[in-house]
Amino acid sequence: MRRVLAACVLVVTSTLIAACGSSPAGPSPNPGGGNTGGGNGGSTTPPPNTLPVIDSITIQGTRSKEPPNFADAAEAVAVSAKVHDDETAVERLGYAWTATTGTFTGSGTNVTWVAPAAVDAPADVTITLTVTEEYGNPGGPLSFTHTVTKTATLSLHDSIREVGGMARQFLLDFSDSNIRDVGFIMRNFQPGCYGTQEETNEVADNRKKFVITKWSVGDPRVTVNFGSIGPFRGQKGDAYAALDVHWESAVLAGGTDSVTGVDWVAAFYFPDQKRWRLCDSQFDGHKGFARFIR
Repeated sequence: MRRVLAACVLVVTSTLIAACGSSPAGPSPNPGGGNTGGGNGGSTTPPPNTLPVIDSITIQGTRSKEPPNFADAAEAVAVSAKVHDDETAVERLGYAWTATTGTFTGSGTNVTWVAPAAVDAPADVTITLTVTEEYGNPGGPLSFTHTVTKTATLSLHDSIREVGGMARQFLLDFSDSNIRDVGFIMRNFQPGCYGTQEETNEVADNRKKFVITKWSVGDPRVTVNFGSIGPFRGQKGDAYAALDVHWESAVLAGGTDSVTGVDWVAAFYFPDQKRWRLCDSQFDGHKGFARFIR
C-alpha cells in the first residue's frame, strides 16, 4: 500500500500524466468555462463601432408651393430621413418612427405621416426617428446595439377653419359700429402685407362717416391654394374666403343706404409665426354704395 502511494506522489511531482487508483482519465476541465474555440464571438466586450448619424429629417406636403413642416387636418405628408453609418449599410439599420399624434405608413427612411381628421386648434407635432444598429465581433453574433434618435416638428392646422374663422370675425367686428378700436378690428391682419394698411385706413374712415345699423355675415367659403392669385381682383394669397354680406347704414352726413354682396378676404400662411394671417379684403357689391369696404 505504501509503495502505491509513493508511486502516485512520484507521478504528481514529476508532472507526468498518469492515472492513480480509481481517478478518471482525460483532459483537464476548463476552469473558466465558455467557448474556447477560435474567434471571439462569445466575447462580452464590444468591438470598436461608431454610432449611426441621422443627418436630417424632412417633412413636405404634396400641394403646390406648400411650406415645409406644415400639415392640414387629415393630410398625408411625406417624411424622409438622411442617415449614414461608418460600419453598417443604411438598409441594414433599424428604423422606428413615432409622433405625438397622427399615424405612419411605410417603413425605412421614407414614410408617410397622416394627420388626424380633426384639429381643434393649431399645434406643434413632434416626429421622432429612432435608428438602431446591431453589431458584433468578427465571426460572432450581432450581440451589441447602438441607438440614436432625432426629432423634427411640424405645424398642424385646419386651414379652412382658421382662415374662415378670422375672415368672418373681421367682418362681424367691422359690422358692429360700437367697436371703435380700429386696431382691434384689424388684429388678425399681417402688418406690412400688401392690403393691410389700405384696409386699416378704410375701416377708420368708415367709423368717421357711417353707423352700420343692420347687417348679416354669412358662413365663409374657403379655398387653400398656396402662392396663388385669387378669383377676385387679382388678390394674392395662400387662401381665400368668400362671405355673403349685407349692410344697412346711417350716413352721418345725412341719409341712409344699404349694400349687398360678397366680401373676399385673402390670407397668407407665415411659417415663422406658424399661423395664418389676413392680408386683404375686397368687396363685390351689387347695389348701393360700397365705399366703406373695398
